[in-house]
Amino acid sequence: MPDQTHSAPETVLHRLTETHYGSDPYRPALKGFLIPGRRGKLLAALFAAAGPGPHPTVLLFHGIPGVERNLDLAQYLRREGFHVLTFHYSGCFGSDGAYSIANDLEDAETVLNFVLNDTGCGFDRDRIYAVGHSLGGFVCGRLAARRPEIRAGVLLMPYDIGRTAQLKATDPAAYQGVVDLLNDAAPWLSGTSGEALLKEAEENEAAFSLVPVAEELSRIPLLCVTGSLDTDVPEHAFCTPLRHAVAACGGTLLQYECYPTDHAFSDCRLTVAERICRFLKEADGR
Repeated sequence: MPDQTHSAPETVLHRLTETHYGSDPYRPALKGFLIPGRRGKLLAALFAAAGPGPHPTVLLFHGIPGVERNLDLAQYLRREGFHVLTFHYSGCFGSDGAYSIANDLEDAETVLNFVLNDTGCGFDRDRIYAVGHSLGGFVCGRLAARRPEIRAGVLLMPYDIGRTAQLKATDPAAYQGVVDLLNDAAPWLSGTSGEALLKEAEENEAAFSLVPVAEELSRIPLLCVTGSLDTDVPEHAFCTPLRHAVAACGGTLLQYECYPTDHAFSDCRLTVAERICRFLKEADGR
């Protein structure tokens, strides 16, 4: 299991280039639309890559409540030839229905099914990948474990919320961080509260954790990215147990990177984007 930890900041000169497509009918585009879900419409955006397609497609899952959507990562991956589809979960930033952790998981299935059944957007249904940040990392991991259509996944500062009950007994500081995060997120969301989200997390340990699906995750390429300065979702409490569980299953496909940055990798945006892109291109056979 490759393991690389970056203990000190690095100064890297990033040179980004772009192609100007003019009036090319297959120029890149941004498309907003509504995906029908069980609770109503899910607000979605497709960062469409240039060219006639079909295109390898990345499902991009944001965290809770969704203030950081990582749209710079969507733009970065689009320049490298990926369609990137992102959306808001039920009860979140304009999407219909009430917010819950269970609904997050169901919404992810809904969006994947949309991609698999769509015939107009140019999705390559044989080359689907998933990237999730924070709670979106949990959503990404559970979807990848359940659905074989996901060829590879990236867990970016993954918030394995199913570990909440264990942390309450074993790591009071990390547990309090969970409580604070859910209380801070709840006012942005519809139909829930911090108390309701905490109760849901504590009562669904097996269904809302990545460790129980470690065997399934050990069978696909995974990249786990963490930050040594991440106090919201500390590595030891969330990512490390998953890495150990995958290793115990004999998994050798999980790659790991730790950067000296915070939960939003605020000063490592390009570095992390480059690493994710390289991983996905390798998984895509490029």
